[in-house]
Amino acid sequence: MDFFDRQERAQKQTRRLVWLFGLAVLFVLVVNNLLIASIIYVFSHPLLGNFAWHPVSILTTSLYLLGEALVHPAHFLKKIFHPQTIGVVSFGTMLSIAVACRYKIRQLSDGGPVVAELLGGRRIESNTDDLDEQRLQNVVQEMAIASGISVPEIYVLDNERGINAFAAGHTRDDLAIGVTRGALKLLTRDELQGIVAHEFSHILNGDTRLNMKLIGLAHGLFWPTLLGRMLIYGSADAPTIDDALLVQDEQTKVLPTAPVGFLFVVLGSISLPFVRLIKSAICRQRESLADAAAVQFTRNPAGISGALKKIGGLFKQGRLDTPHAEFASHLYFADDNYGPWFRFLATHPPLAKRISAIDPLFDGNFPKVKMLAPNQAERDLNFERVIANTMAAERALPEQALILTGLSSPERLKQVALMRYNLPPEVKTAVRTAEGAAGIVFSLLLSDDEAVCAAQLEILRAQLAPAAFERTTSLAPQIQALGDKFKLALAEFAVPALRENNLDKHDAFHRTMQQLIEADGSIGLFEYTLMKMVVRQLRAHFDGPNLQTAHGYGRIQDVLPECALLLSALAHVSQEDEAGARKAFAKGAEFLYTPNANVQFLTRSEWNLAKVDVALAKLASHHDPLKRNVLLACGKTVVADGQITERGIELLRAIADSMDCPMPPFVEAIRGEELARET
Repeated sequence: MDFFDRQERAQKQTRRLVWLFGLAVLFVLVVNNLLIASIIYVFSHPLLGNFAWHPVSILTTSLYLLGEALVHPAHFLKKIFHPQTIGVVSFGTMLSIAVACRYKIRQLSDGGPVVAELLGGRRIESNTDDLDEQRLQNVVQEMAIASGISVPEIYVLDNERGINAFAAGHTRDDLAIGVTRGALKLLTRDELQGIVAHEFSHILNGDTRLNMKLIGLAHGLFWPTLLGRMLIYGSADAPTIDDALLVQDEQTKVLPTAPVGFLFVVLGSISLPFVRLIKSAICRQRESLADAAAVQFTRNPAGISGALKKIGGLFKQGRLDTPHAEFASHLYFADDNYGPWFRFLATHPPLAKRISAIDPLFDGNFPKVKMLAPNQAERDLNFERVIANTMAAERALPEQALILTGLSSPERLKQVALMRYNLPPEVKTAVRTAEGAAGIVFSLLLSDDEAVCAAQLEILRAQLAPAAFERTTSLAPQIQALGDKFKLALAEFAVPALRENNLDKHDAFHRTMQQLIEADGSIGLFEYTLMKMVVRQLRAHFDGPNLQTAHGYGRIQDVLPECALLLSALAHVSQEDEAGARKAFAKGAEFLYTPNANVQFLTRSEWNLAKVDVALAKLASHHDPLKRNVLLACGKTVVADGQITERGIELLRAIADSMDCPMPPFVEAIRGEELARET
């Protein structure tokens, strides 16, 4: 299944979600009307007499009326229901659901970080000196770059002893990855990589966008329970914990407002089964698929199976203590409710079943969880050195070959780890701070032409503080010595630290980057690609995610001039002569599915990057099937003669970024299309 098929499947699931939500609202309306009408009828019944509020009298009358309802249900319903009651209850229920949904959807409009913070998450700073947090950063960065996704923001749920994780976000540029403190402290690097790979498979499958919609809709039904738990425990945060992750003697404090809270919990329990059923219907199968994808991604079944076994052996399992835990239960790596009685309402398959699918030799016994050895984090930091040693005899492939050859995901992960390991110490330090990351991007933009480079340095001298200017000029020679294969990956490593700028510093960084690019009076291909990538990845953080859906269902015939421009540009940058460019263009045009259409090849003088930018802006606003068609044709143009050029990959990367498609899954789609045509 390629990237586009995954997105289409996610859209179908969204339509299914809307229907299920509508049915759930209908059921809640019926139950609320029945409950409130019955309560009114009981308290107004003559049998109560002068003992209307006596518990025994209420119980006796309720049992009598229950018997009446069972013997003559139609007659009973006719007596208790009145048009005014139905109208008031239905209007109140619908209004509360609509307001709660609207509130939650607006609250989540800023993307995954909002979910992480609601669950009590703390964002890991890029320059953290905690070894466990550095290990988590390394795992997430490697996974993101190997899969062609922007490095997400990383959160730790400090007050959660259970082992769990989640990914949340509307788009691939507003993502957040969160792990509990239990996962951070109790899992080895391989196990941590397994659960992160599981979450990344949800990202690539388009599940995170659907999950965000499900949170908003489910909140409309579930809000009384959430409010009730906050009244019982007094806070939206989980209780603060210490380092004793394996201690079971917890004392949960209950507030004086608990009785009112329990009433809200009971009221919310009416909708809880419906919310859970919706989540189960949407999510359960996806979890099994994500497990399988994680094994394929890492080629290390012991990693994810080991994490699942530790969840089964831990007294907390995957349970979260925050009152907000239930509204996001479908996001988690493991079900946070380990009660066995209502398994049919679970959002995940049983742990034993998930483990057996990965490890057929699993005997069903969960091992007792132990704390990691004190030096475990230090040993994990040597992972890159191990990778470097095991791959020393292999020829290190440049990034462009890594993307468009037959390398599998595990090999991409190794290559990314090797890239990071080979960075000079000063560059490794710089990439963890906002100032240093900006210096890295500026260094990448310095021209090889001495006159242009001198002009760029004057721009930097005028725009930067003296210390920042000295750091940048110190980094520049080291970065240039790394070679072209590190450039785009290094920029991606720098993006997380750049998110830590305030808005003024971000604007200053963006202006300086533009001035460096325009210093020679033109925009080069690498400069264009780098600007596209960095600007896109930072835009969601500073401006909010773009939640607008593609308009219309346009035909490929309506955008043939734009397609011809892109294919011609790719053919020219990938080939040395015009004859080769024409052949590459023809190969790509075959994939446009335009019978009898005349797609005109453009000469070198008929296109430029400004025109490419206009074409991309138009194509990016169309729906996925059309973008899929265009991207497949672009990819085929680049690999038309079997040779992959750096310039071709740079422009292809910019095109894929503009159409919101990660590069490696994009290439899988190209190969899948080729196989389909051959068979």
